[in-house]
Parts: sequence; C-alpha cells; structure tokens
Amino acid sequence: MSVSVSAAPFLLISALTGIISATAQGLSGSGAQNLHLENEVIENIFNQEFQTQIVDKRTLLKTLKEHRAVNIQEAFGNISCDCEKFHLEFIYNGDKPYTMKISANNSLGVDDLVNDIGSEYCANAQEISYNKIKERLEKQNLTIDDEEIYDDNTIVLTINLDN
Repeated sequence: MSVSVSAAPFLLISALTGIISATAQGLSGSGAQNLHLENEVIENIFNQEFQTQIVDKRTLLKTLKEHRAVNIQEAFGNISCDCEKFHLEFIYNGDKPYTMKISANNSLGVDDLVNDIGSEYCANAQEISYNKIKERLEKQNLTIDDEEIYDDNTIVLTINLDN
C-alpha cells in the first residue's frame, strides 16, 4: 500500500514575493530623506521597514551568507549586515516574523535584492523541511517510492507503508 503526501510548506513564495515587491516599490519616494549641509543636498538616504515571512534565524543566516552578505552581526536576536550596496537589519519580534529594514543611498535595485532574499529564504526553508521529513520517515522505517517536484516547487512524496 502506498500513499502520496503533498508537502508545500513554503508554497507562499509567490505571495511573499508579491508582498515584498509591493512594499519595496514604496521606496521610490515615501522613505526618502534628503541630507542637507548648508542648503546643499548631498545624497538621498532611503530607509524602509516592512514585515517579512522570515521566522527562522538559522535559515535567515544561511540565506544571507549564500547571498554574500558581509559584516553579519547579531545582537539580542536582531541581525544586521551589508549586502551589495545596502545595509540590512532584521529586527527580531519574538514569535512573529522578522521586520526587515533597508538603508541605502537610493532605491535602485531594492526590488531585486528583496525578491532574491525572499526567494532564497523560502528555498532554504523548503530544503530544510524536506530533509526533516526524510529523516522522520527513515526513523519510522518508511521508504519513499517516488518523488515529484512540480513547477510551483510543490514536492509530492509517495511513501511505501508496507514495510
């Protein structure tokens, strides 16, 4: 006897990407502050803060390292780093998802960065979940007869229950 199990714990990738993209688009003016020195504009500083779906610190750190973030620092659950030309802060909110704060000289490339980090985090979280499921099945002496990955990254496992 076999049973198929559909596991898509992070099927919200497209929804997350849409939320992050829509939020990041708000950077185009609402978060801008001009720095003035004797009535001369020196540069635009963009600061934007928004909610993420990121809840796991280890997965977030793995994602940041894979994205070649530098100067990664942790304090009181918060994580800060420099990634490309942006300074990122992930603010720990207890049992709620991290809040992400981006600071940069301008908003050029923010959408791509935020989408990339969101997608990479979701892929890493899905990989970790998949490996945990496989470990649990092995502990229960269950074998996987078939694995399928769909276009939306849903993973369907067919498990042999006859063992």
